[in-house]
Amino acid sequence: MSIKPIATARLYQRIAGEIVRLIDAGTFKPGQRLPAERELAQSLKVSRSSLREALSTLELQGRLSIKVGAGAFVKPMVAPMVTPLRQRARATAQAPREISPFDVLRARRLVEGEAAALAARNATAAHIAAMQSAFKRLTTDMRANRMQSAADREFHLCIARASGNTALALVIERLWEEGEQPLNARIEELFVTAGRKRDNVAEHQAVLEAIRGRDAAAARRAMRSHLVNAERQRLGLLRGSA
Repeated sequence: MSIKPIATARLYQRIAGEIVRLIDAGTFKPGQRLPAERELAQSLKVSRSSLREALSTLELQGRLSIKVGAGAFVKPMVAPMVTPLRQRARATAQAPREISPFDVLRARRLVEGEAAALAARNATAAHIAAMQSAFKRLTTDMRANRMQSAADREFHLCIARASGNTALALVIERLWEEGEQPLNARIEELFVTAGRKRDNVAEHQAVLEAIRGRDAAAARRAMRSHLVNAERQRLGLLRGSA
């Protein structure tokens, strides 16, 4: 007999479960605004990053509505529709993977900083030309405040490929795939401002210039700084819910 271990729910899943319990118990009623993010995190004794992931997850599940500048509101429950077994199985298969967007960003900081340093040493003229092309398109996207810029992903993958380490490039590509899951996309949509995207341009330029200048230490610092700033933006408080 094959016995499978019981999976431990991630913290943000447990937080989401507790908020659902409070909603179902009537502590938070339909249409009601949840307590301010700071207050709720303190009451639950959890970090704001984990709470933010839980709130965004519940919004994707249709239990909450998050309004930037106003807060998170309980949505009225809609009677579930009976769906065929095959359709339910398909929906389950397409459900978001349970990987924290903040874990993805922190992993990227570890590996992409080193990839940038290696790229500064190993990039060919063709690699740098590809980075410059991606950077030009990224700049246009960021200044137009476009969501999920494909050029942003391509810029980082160009650097990964320029590192000269195919295994490292594969890891970075996989992390970007995880970062494009629905939960991360919604957090970016809610909390990444147009101002942050404009700052992004200068940060990417610093990485590019360090690689072009063959300065490995500067490239590592610039990439890590960029990813630290990306995480800080996503951890910023909802205006009006501090």
